[in-house]
Amino acid sequence: MNELILNKRIKTTSNIAKKENGKGKIPGVIYGKEIGSELFYVDAIALRKELSVSGEHGVLTFDLEGKKGTALIKQVQKNSLGHQVIHIDLEEIAANAIMHTEISIKVIGKGELESKGLMLQTQRDLVKVSCTANNLPKDIELDVSNGEAGTVYTLEDLKLGNDVSFVDDLTTVISSVSEDEKQVAEVETEETK
Repeated sequence: MNELILNKRIKTTSNIAKKENGKGKIPGVIYGKEIGSELFYVDAIALRKELSVSGEHGVLTFDLEGKKGTALIKQVQKNSLGHQVIHIDLEEIAANAIMHTEISIKVIGKGELESKGLMLQTQRDLVKVSCTANNLPKDIELDVSNGEAGTVYTLEDLKLGNDVSFVDDLTTVISSVSEDEKQVAEVETEETK
């Protein structure tokens, strides 16, 4: 985890913020007990690299003109196509304090389900966890490769480290496997010929 350099900015019109964004600077806000509330710009390339390491709900270290600390990524706003970051919100936290936040569920094995004529129906793609900033994982994996029609995945199916726990009930449904209706219809059509 590299230290993200934040440069203070003054509140301006949205047109000026858009011009700065065009120059490779992403506007953001950081807030917390120690730092208060500060507006900043961050280099777009440095931010993209940091998001690839820590994820969009992760933890990062920052330097805001000499004020160093740790922050939780609270929100990443993207353009209408969903590809380019246009704004970021950070919350300053103590690195050893227990926090509650959401992390992404990374599904693996979905292609294997589809090759069996099955599809995954997802109810949740984020899960709320409790841990210290130092122990926050980027994401958590759910392996669905062995799923069959009718299989239901709950929080119990996710594996967390010893220093991380779920906030929600372990019986909370994440996703389920069902037959792909389109493929079932195609098979039925073939059988009637």
